[in-house]
Amino acid sequence: MAGPSDIASTVANTREYYDGPADEIYRLIWGDNLHLGVPCNPECPHPEAMEHTNEIMSGFANLGPDTRVLDLGCGYGSTARYLARSYGCTVTGINISEKELELARLRAAEAGLEHLLSFEQGDFHSLLYENESFDVVWSQEAFLHGADKSLIISEARRVLKSGGTLIFTDIVVRSETPASDRERIYDRISSPEMWDSEDYRRCLVDQGFTIQEEEDWSVHVARSYSWVRNAVLENQEELLRRIESATINRTLDGLGFWVEAANDGKIGWALFLAAK
Repeated sequence: MAGPSDIASTVANTREYYDGPADEIYRLIWGDNLHLGVPCNPECPHPEAMEHTNEIMSGFANLGPDTRVLDLGCGYGSTARYLARSYGCTVTGINISEKELELARLRAAEAGLEHLLSFEQGDFHSLLYENESFDVVWSQEAFLHGADKSLIISEARRVLKSGGTLIFTDIVVRSETPASDRERIYDRISSPEMWDSEDYRRCLVDQGFTIQEEEDWSVHVARSYSWVRNAVLENQEELLRRIESATINRTLDGLGFWVEAANDGKIGWALFLAAK
């Protein structure tokens, strides 16, 4: 279990990562949606695959105009806007990156969704909300940044109403992955540790959740990161106007290793839907 100093250090490192050069890369390459994608067909481009992921996940959750959603690690707010626009639910998005939050607020205003959306700086290890405040806690590829994932899931359960839903996806690292590979995998995103699916399954059950859905989307990881790497290559000239070449080269190297690791079965992608 991570101590307070470990959590504080991890939060600071993650904030530095997302507020640093990664922000320029994400905005130019990924756009507002910063996630992996489940393709709707073999030719489906990655931006559409990311939208399809939102469609699948929201289909699992019980969403409507009276639903209060907490989005942990909301990024630029793309998913929050999708949920508010599609279902009329209210969404509170939290993030530790103020740069991402600034754009999320701007995009909400541009979309005319300010009455349904709010974006706040916050740490998912210690949520500043009352017990049983939300119907749904939602997260996509964010828990991997957590120093204490058990604490994150405990906090999610605390703020959920009785009968509420925790739905999340995360990138996982298989338990048999060698330490040397783990180090390179973690280094790309400044992660302190990444769990395997079994770790999440065990933690959810131990904390009193009932797992209602679990899906293995690992087959889509290499496809997603290959798209990102190719997009970085195609946009190198523009990126060089914004960040140093050494940063771009490190990014390409890291993405290439993630693709390789995904193809080798070391990196996966899992979805969980659990009821309180």
